[in-house]
Formats: sequence, C-alpha cells, structure tokens
Amino acid sequence: MKTSRWAIIRFTVLRLLLFSLVWLLVQVTTPLRGLLAAVVALLISGVISIVVLNKQRAAMGVALANFFGRINSRIDASTRAEDAEDDIQRLSQGDQDAQAETVEKNE
Repeated sequence: MKTSRWAIIRFTVLRLLLFSLVWLLVQVTTPLRGLLAAVVALLISGVISIVVLNKQRAAMGVALANFFGRINSRIDASTRAEDAEDDIQRLSQGDQDAQAETVEKNE
C-alpha cells in the first residue's frame, strides 16, 4: 500500500517539477507570457515526460491498477453476497407459497 502511494506521489511531484522547470525556461528564453507560456510548457514537458518519466509512469500505473482492482473485488464480493441473500429470500418465499397452496388444497 505504501509503495503504491509513493509511486503516485513520486510521479506527480516529478511531473510538476518538470513542468515548472520548462515553464521557467519558456518565461526566460521566449517572449511568451501568461496562459500561452503555460500551455507551451505543458506540451513540451509532456513530451519530455514520455521519455524521461517512463519508469515512474509504469510504477504508478501498476499502483493504480492494484487500487482499482481492490475496489472492483469489493464490489464483486458485495454483489455476490447480495445475490445470495436474494436467492435465499426467493427460496423461502417459494416455500411459503408452496405451503399456502397445500393448505388451500386441503381445505
């Protein structure tokens, strides 16, 4: 659990750091300012992160897959338990209906 959290945090921090560095370089070396500089920095840092942060992205992907896999397992277990309760209720309702039919026939 801790490893997965750290993988997500590590990737996010490195991605933000990379964006900040690229944004600073865009601010210093070009006449671009404001939102346009941020968009250009986002695009450039995204391309760089594809190559540079590949290992961290893969680790984060595994962590997220495990996290959502556990959630799906809980949902499946809850659904199976709910279905079992419904089956039991349906069977007991069927027994009651059969007993009622038997009583009606005997009267």
